[in-house]
Formats: sequence, C-alpha cells, structure tokens
Amino acid sequence: MTDPTTGALTGAAPDPAPEILTERRGAVEWVIFNRPRARNAMTPWMEDRLIEICRAVDADPTVKALALTGAAGDKPAFMAGADLSCLQSVSSPEDFAILETRAEAAAMALEAVRVPTVAVLSGPCIGEGALLASSCDVRIASPSVRFGFPIARTVGNCLSVKNLARLSALLGTARTREMIFSARLLGAADLAAAGAVRTVVAGEDELTAHGQQVAEELAALAPLTLWATREGLRRLRDHDLPPDIDGDLLRRCYLSADYQEGIAAFLEKRPPVWSGS
Repeated sequence: MTDPTTGALTGAAPDPAPEILTERRGAVEWVIFNRPRARNAMTPWMEDRLIEICRAVDADPTVKALALTGAAGDKPAFMAGADLSCLQSVSSPEDFAILETRAEAAAMALEAVRVPTVAVLSGPCIGEGALLASSCDVRIASPSVRFGFPIARTVGNCLSVKNLARLSALLGTARTREMIFSARLLGAADLAAAGAVRTVVAGEDELTAHGQQVAEELAALAPLTLWATREGLRRLRDHDLPPDIDGDLLRRCYLSADYQEGIAAFLEKRPPVWSGS
C-alpha cells in the first residue's frame, strides 16, 4: 500500500524525485511516471500534473510529439493502476464522482493534446495505466508488458461506459469483454494480434530508443492531418454517449459491499468473497 502524502510504500522511504518527470529530447517531450517503488501507481497529484503538462505542450509550438513511459526501478513498469489509497477512500457518491472525474480528465487531456502521443509500455500497464495507454495515438511495447483490468477478481469495481468505448475502439468489443470477464492480463503477443501496439521490441534496452524514433516519425508528419484524424475518430467513438449514461452502473459497483470486500481482501492478500451486493 502507498502513502498518499509521500508517494511511498507504507513503511518505506519516499521516492526522492517528483512523481512525474519531464524530459525534452529534440522535438519530443517525454513524460516519465516516477514512482518505481509503487510500480508507478497513479495519484491525484500525478493526474493533475499530467493535465498541466498537456496544456504546456499545447502552448509550446516547438514540441511536435509527446511520449509517455514509466520509471523502471528494480523491474520495468508503465503504471500498475491507481494508488490503492485513492480507491480505499471511496465511500460516498461524491467520492466516486471525484475519482472518475479526475481520471477522465487525465485521459481526455491526452486525447485532446495538440500533438501526437506515443505510449512506451513495459511491465504492468493496468487499470488507469491501461486507460492512459489506450488514450494515446500509438503504443509500442516490450515483451514484459501486461495490459488489462483484473477488477473482476480484485476490487470488484467497474469501468465507465466511455472507458469501455475507449477499449472497444482499441481492442474490439469481443476482446474487451473477454479480457474483463476472464480477469486476464494481455501480453505483448495479445496486444500485437489485436493491432493495439505498433511494435513489440526485442528487449527492454531497445524500448526507449524505439519510442523516440516513433515519436520523431510522427513529429515529421503534417500536424493538422494527424490532429484532425485523431479528433475525428474520437468524435465518432463518443457521439452516441449521452451525459450520465453510466452513473447508475458506477454507483452500484463503487458503493457496494463487494467493492469494500475487494479492497479489504486485496490489502489482506486473500481471495475476496463476493456477495453481489
């Protein structure tokens, strides 16, 4: 479990650097999720910071592409979901609304940013990490990537309809359903078969360089063509989604006894006992 005030695993020293780092490499701005001790799990501060970075990119015409990756630590990781302490705090309709709104704002910032985006994936890419990767234009991966939403066997929450639409656009409806119904994480071969990643590199040591190469290739293309295409596809995906299409679904799951049991079981490292209530 992580401490939301320090960004560290409980009982451990905090990571000394900020939770998100940025690094400019030519025309490419890199965003590095930097909580390796927690497998780069997302915090509210990180969500806000990612939105700020996207706004800064929009205001800087010298940035031509944006690349996202995770700090490796002792093992590679893109992002192992949301920080559990954030999920643990959900106990009212207002709490879950805030949780969903912040996560959606971060995903929308990536989808709306002026420049093309590349997700550079390795290790766990789970929950909110998988949603952020799905919000990028291009994904490349190493063989270690594990992508998905094992929520049906862990905490017992659900995805918003908009996030289901994101995943269906990326993976297809049948594969999205199977991924969630099996609570199985997809590997690099699964993602490649679905067309969800452009390239699977041979090893971890090649990933960053290849990510830079792909981002530079995108940066050299007509920016308005890329922007209009990505925005047009987003509008096609979302045009039939009315407001609050899923409020009842989210409330039923996030405010359930099953959700509280799932969180408790996860912390206690035991299988959850589902009641359907």
